[in-house]
Amino acid sequence: MVALKRLDPAFGQGNTEFWKEIMMLSFYKHVNIVSLLGYCDDHGEKIIVYEYASKKILEAYLASNDLNWVQRLKICIGAARGLAYLHNPAENHLRIVHRDIKSSNILLDDNWSAKISDFGLSKFAPANNQFTFLVTNHAGTPGYIDPMYYETGLLTKESDVYSFGVVLFEVLCGRLCYGNQNLQPLVGQVRDYYLENKISELVYSNMKDAMDITSLKLFADIAYRCLCREHKERPLMIETVKALESALEIQVSFL
Repeated sequence: MVALKRLDPAFGQGNTEFWKEIMMLSFYKHVNIVSLLGYCDDHGEKIIVYEYASKKILEAYLASNDLNWVQRLKICIGAARGLAYLHNPAENHLRIVHRDIKSSNILLDDNWSAKISDFGLSKFAPANNQFTFLVTNHAGTPGYIDPMYYETGLLTKESDVYSFGVVLFEVLCGRLCYGNQNLQPLVGQVRDYYLENKISELVYSNMKDAMDITSLKLFADIAYRCLCREHKERPLMIETVKALESALEIQVSFL
């Protein structure tokens, strides 16, 4: 069983995105990054073959009782580890800035393990600099885009961190960051509730009773830091991984 992605020029997809994804997935391999199995470039057909993620996308489970708090923490940890690897790869590879981190680009396999996918918008950057700045037209999905990147065109690995912070709060609150006209936009809402020490009121309803308050605080603290306006105030992804791991350890001991 495999997953196929077929290039459709009618949607603005071209050779650049096709070959970029193949090249990146050929060289960057991690348990939390979707695996490339093969590709077709023949008679005008461009198709990429991936490992099959049977549980599909994280977005589908944000408001689902299928995932408890421990499972959600494990998924977030896996996605964070994958992103940390892209930002600091081994073997002297260039750093990768994904540019489109969102819950629909995080796949889930049979064991609910997270796999980062869709590298068509990604950019290479030097891996040996603490801060990497690339000047580029902004790209990504509204609601997840780093506002500083959107305003200035300066892309950094911290732009991915911002997007991941949005995903963390989606997982916590059980809703997408956009699309519901009856609700305040998620980022503005969680910022307000966090500063008023009321973030527990936004937690997805099926998790509240079984959630350790310290685990929640650790999770909310790191997610909030990811959303800091200034790049330098956002955590490294390795810091985010450690904070999420601590939140999981505390939650498991609570149970």
